Amino acid sequence: MDGKLLYSSVNRTEPYTLSELLERFVDQPERMFHGKDVSFVYDIAAGGNRYYVVFDVKGSALQQVQVYLYFNQYSAWPFLLIPLFLIIFLPALFAFLFLLFVTRRLRGLNNAMQRADLRQAPVRLQDRSGDEIGALSRLFNEMSDKLHRQYAHTRQVEQARAQLIGSLSHDLRTPLSIIQGYAETLQRGSAQDPDTRVRHSTILVQKSEYMNRLLGQLFRLAQLDDPSTAFRMDRGSIPNLLQSIIAEYVLVWNDQGIEWQADIPEPHAYALFDEASLTQAFRNLIDNAILHGSDGKYVGIRIRTSTESVQIDIEDRGKGIPEEELAHIFERFYRGDKGRRSNGMGIGLSFANETVIQHGGSIAVRSAPASSTVFTVSLPLAIE
Repeated sequence: MDGKLLYSSVNRTEPYTLSELLERFVDQPERMFHGKDVSFVYDIAAGGNRYYVVFDVKGSALQQVQVYLYFNQYSAWPFLLIPLFLIIFLPALFAFLFLLFVTRRLRGLNNAMQRADLRQAPVRLQDRSGDEIGALSRLFNEMSDKLHRQYAHTRQVEQARAQLIGSLSHDLRTPLSIIQGYAETLQRGSAQDPDTRVRHSTILVQKSEYMNRLLGQLFRLAQLDDPSTAFRMDRGSIPNLLQSIIAEYVLVWNDQGIEWQADIPEPHAYALFDEASLTQAFRNLIDNAILHGSDGKYVGIRIRTSTESVQIDIEDRGKGIPEEELAHIFERFYRGDKGRRSNGMGIGLSFANETVIQHGGSIAVRSAPASSTVFTVSLPLAIE
């Protein structure tokens, strides 16, 4: 052997490129040797001498291993770099993208916290994912909504307080001025006529009672807002309660020429209620019917029962309530249009509504202008 090439299956000495390999051998492996015998030459150095072993193999016997034989002639570096890329660089790329995604979401949460302002519309995050950041975003949305509701409620309370101070200064100034004027007249002895003194004294008593009613309503409303004030709930008969209240008004209705009608069945409708507060709530509704139903001179009280509740209708036939006011009549210090305004502070219906709600019930109202107005109180029946 003198080192000269003895055999080449394609008469070339240069290695194949990868594209040539795929085109020539992968799809058509039988073309590699064309059915010819393949000669293998092994160079062996032993004892200072070089030996060459040459043997032939049938080409058909090498068809299953020809790709391996050919690839074996290539450098091992590409095969080492590919696993290195898969093990090191690809996870690093995924980690970078993940951190970029998480950082963007955290930055959005941080910006939302910085932009949060109770005086403006709530800032909401649209992160609906199920991971911890998504849960934190939903918690931020809930907290933002809750804070805005509390802020709105606080503003309403502040406005109500300012309105209360204005109403108190207006509604108490007039009777106090009247009381002071008539008291000074009596003090100077200007009213010598006994009838005049009686008339003046009657006015003083009336204005004092009016002020006492206003202060009583304020006190009861303050009790509703006090969490330490608890109702004493006892099982009792709603028909019996209403009959005792109606007995208080019979003389008033007869003196004022008001037609009244009470449709109260046998006392079998029982409920759990605080007698003092619920009595005052019904009184407020009846007073409202007397005051605003004076044109119709009628007050009607009816009791109806169902399987789960008892309903009490209190009706008057006055001017009615305008439709645009129906949504506001139970608000504190609300006093409708001039046609239905009284000397009160807009507390009576609010107190009645909040009291019934705290008893687990509700109040509904329906009104037809120049016809009638019906307040319906619904209370749950007590289980025997």
